[in-house]
Amino acid sequence: MRNILLVAAQSIKNNLKFKVLTVVFLTVTVMIAVGLALIFCLLLLGPALKSGQSDFKQLAGYLSIIMYSTCFIGLGINMNVYSYQSMTREKAGGQVESLLVTPLQIKDIWIGKSLAVFLPGMVLGDVMAVIALLVVNYIYLVPAVGFVYTHWMGLSSFLLLPLIYFGLSLLSHIMGLAGKPASGNLLGQIFLPLGLNLAINVVTRGWLDASSWIFAAANIGLILTLALIILITRFRLTAERIVLSI
Repeated sequence: MRNILLVAAQSIKNNLKFKVLTVVFLTVTVMIAVGLALIFCLLLLGPALKSGQSDFKQLAGYLSIIMYSTCFIGLGINMNVYSYQSMTREKAGGQVESLLVTPLQIKDIWIGKSLAVFLPGMVLGDVMAVIALLVVNYIYLVPAVGFVYTHWMGLSSFLLLPLIYFGLSLLSHIMGLAGKPASGNLLGQIFLPLGLNLAINVVTRGWLDASSWIFAAANIGLILTLALIILITRFRLTAERIVLSI
């Protein structure tokens, strides 16, 4: 565990060297999250409150998808920016080869680098979800119906969605380390628009309540699916494959 944390800490430090990239990334991420939350408030929450026919369950569902979406954006953009960049730079610079000749095991390198991409994204995503929870509550909901929150909302946004992205980060690094970094990055590039669009449509069309246990169960199902794929593909991570892919 100590070796994994050392690799993760060093990789995070390397990623944060590019301050301009970090500032641009944070600015764009916050702008997209704020814009999406505003659209949900104007098109869903506002009309629901004005109609006077909304109930706690409906409002919780709308607030839950706002929290889930903002967390999704923070995790997704972070992974797209840093996963490809770190793998490409470290492979081209010979850092991965250098790590392979140390006493570190391949799984230490793999999990450490996956955590280095995942942890900052989790912090950003969860912080944005908390801000969305508080801001939307105190601007829209508290004056009308009181503070809206359920445990299922928190479970899906603060825990299950980050676990999905941890699985994606592990899988992306298997693909990127054993093959080309672009192959690993492709996974995150596809999942962000596809997954976010699917979650929004499923909720706004009324097929699933984002604050329900069924929505949480769907997330758990995706986590288990990713875990199974990781267990199957992790055997591709051998020193020979990594060296030959550089």
